[in-house]
Amino acid sequence: MQPVGQWINLHARQRPAKTAIVDDRRRLTYAELDRETDALAAAFAARGVRAGDRIGILSGASVEWVMVYLSIVKLGAIATALNYRETPDRLVAMMQSVGVSLLFTDTGSRAALSGFSGLPEIIELSRASLDDLTSRHTEQHAFDLVKPTDGNVILFTGGTTGVSKGVLLSHANLFWNVINEALATRITEWDTTLLGTALHHSAALNTWLLPHLYLGGTAVILREFTADAWIDMVQRERVTNGFTPPTMARQVVKHPNAGKADWRHFRRWYSGAGILPRHEREEMEALNPGLGIYYQYGLTEAGPIVTVLQPEDYDLAPGSIGRAVRNCEIRMLREDRTDAPPDTVGEIAVRGPAVMSGYFNRPEETARVFHDGWLLTGDLGVMDANGFITFHDRSKDMIKTGGLNVYSQEVEHVLAKHPAVREVAVIGTQDDHWGEMVTAVITLHDGMSADENDLISFARKDLGGYQTPKRILFMSYDELPKNYLGKILKRELRTKVDS
Repeated sequence: MQPVGQWINLHARQRPAKTAIVDDRRRLTYAELDRETDALAAAFAARGVRAGDRIGILSGASVEWVMVYLSIVKLGAIATALNYRETPDRLVAMMQSVGVSLLFTDTGSRAALSGFSGLPEIIELSRASLDDLTSRHTEQHAFDLVKPTDGNVILFTGGTTGVSKGVLLSHANLFWNVINEALATRITEWDTTLLGTALHHSAALNTWLLPHLYLGGTAVILREFTADAWIDMVQRERVTNGFTPPTMARQVVKHPNAGKADWRHFRRWYSGAGILPRHEREEMEALNPGLGIYYQYGLTEAGPIVTVLQPEDYDLAPGSIGRAVRNCEIRMLREDRTDAPPDTVGEIAVRGPAVMSGYFNRPEETARVFHDGWLLTGDLGVMDANGFITFHDRSKDMIKTGGLNVYSQEVEHVLAKHPAVREVAVIGTQDDHWGEMVTAVITLHDGMSADENDLISFARKDLGGYQTPKRILFMSYDELPKNYLGKILKRELRTKVDS
């Protein structure tokens, strides 16, 4: 098992002229990428960076982001990927929580951090800055000093009630996640993938960038997602696969250029982190008959990939998140930590070589999310006799009304079938009589209409009385609190609704 840096060195020898990474401003072959990142690693070492040091990256996606990441991990240091959309005070707290000693950041983020104390040394993350560093260092790096068990990256997760937790993943964790993803979604060295989401997130970095670099494929990087730019890059680079959460997929499919584009080379479309109803899958498939849609579920602590619903399995379990990937075990646990029988709600627990070693410097919080070696995801679901899992809810998002449990995704799946509904989020709001009231927040498609009575009547056809929303609220797409994947943030949504 090789550490990540050696993957690039291998391809530089075997396929030196093949394009490794591309964005809208530059492209690098494997030979160029290996040479440039070797020189950067040497430059970092000359500045005192040592194995195990935490080096921050705070910027939007770019070729330079990837170069800095690879240089850090070639040296045996730990890349600390930071969300450039976070507030400055939270960013400072995250860096301090893991001990970042050097930070690469763009000019906008650097300006936002000005005035804060306790910051690490800062280097501008730009082509000019990196070229200046590499011009003075051309020596080869000693890869054999990096072991598969060494830390590779820290990715932040959670933090809605405090400082986000830093998930530590090793080179070995990332290798096994790559193997799981490549096997489950059929990635090959001949693929060109399009990364349309931020690289500080485990989906883009661990699940699409790294598998393609491991296999010797090509990764195309979109600095900022828009449907127009995504479609244009698919055409320009003859992209063969790509990931979009359902919110982004809807924007692509509805864009006027989608129907004019040539999709014949685009063979696999990956999605997750949201509800993807059948009619929207069919709209995606209509762009290229024979297109395979792979729905995936995971969490950063697991590497992240846990399950995949392959296109051949969709009709067997159309509402599910699929089955466990090859090197991942799943159990469904009841509250007493015994196994839930098939078709009974339980907490999803996972085990495998891609699962994190723990939260960095947080042993107590790490201990709380493990039970006898199994990672407790906090997600509720049902596994059938064939291993297909239907996701029900985050345990903290389950609605308790009149003594009964309502799983928000069951309600969301029903409402998402309504042709006028673009986005839906179901939450519990305070109710003096029932404890919590099932409340649906809806965004309608442009040019379409539906009122509260229409939607409640529509939901009542497929839901029990206690599950049917008692209240419908309408918001525009821009009003919905969302993360960088377009996933609706329910905690923030509850606060907004309550106010």
